[in-house]
Amino acid sequence: MPETKEIHINAKIEESNDTEASTDDDATESKEKSFTARMREMAETALDTVKSEVKKEIEARISPVEESASNLTSEVKKEVEAIIQRVREQYETEREEVLHAEIEKEVETAVEAVHAEYKEERDRLLRTAAEAENTKKRLQTDYQRQLKFANEGILEGMVPVLDSLEAAIKSVTEKVEADEVSPAFTTFNEGVQLVHKQLLDALKIHGLAPIEAVGQTFDPNQHEALLMTPSDDVPEGQVIEEFRRGYMLHTRVLRASQVVVSQGPSKEEEISNDTADDTPETDTAE
Repeated sequence: MPETKEIHINAKIEESNDTEASTDDDATESKEKSFTARMREMAETALDTVKSEVKKEIEARISPVEESASNLTSEVKKEVEAIIQRVREQYETEREEVLHAEIEKEVETAVEAVHAEYKEERDRLLRTAAEAENTKKRLQTDYQRQLKFANEGILEGMVPVLDSLEAAIKSVTEKVEADEVSPAFTTFNEGVQLVHKQLLDALKIHGLAPIEAVGQTFDPNQHEALLMTPSDDVPEGQVIEEFRRGYMLHTRVLRASQVVVSQGPSKEEEISNDTADDTPETDTAE
């Protein structure tokens, strides 16, 4: 509880020693006014004294508070500044981490974009290289094919010559076997056969080769069937006879062979064989 300070006001009232009684109203009124004025002066003096004492008391009480408040304000200010500094450092650290994370993310995104672009460009270059390699191989294949079959027209023109030589050899051979020619002609025939063989060997070097037909299974890609005939000796589907020899140019059929194809045994013979097989055997043993 705040201390209460008592302030004593000493008021000295001078009494008049004048024993003379005055009945005069003016004198009485004058005395009352003089007493009132003195009392007012004394009250004002006392009030001024109280005010002065109160002011001193207030100043005495407030001064330590102001000093404490000043010290407290200084400490609070330092604490606030320290808090602000810590917040600033923490914010800067967090901001730096955020910026670092954003930069790393942007760098990673850029790297992924560059990697994707590189991969796409690499794939495109690989496709281009593969297409170029395929084009190169195709051109080389076409060139080799053209080079391989460049003499197709010439060789195709040589085939009738081979046919003529073979026909002449066959005709002379038949006459030689029948003893219808002289020995000199036989010698000439052997020379023609030798020339035919040499020509055929020379053409083989350039890829021309005769197609084997007689005794082979009929192949529609290499053989041209002119006739189909029954045969008891040759199985069905095999070539019996060759009318005109066919030729291959490397892997291409230059001319198909004209052949006769076997149909197998005749139907009448098959029926008779079946009938003979179905006839029951008669037991003659008694």
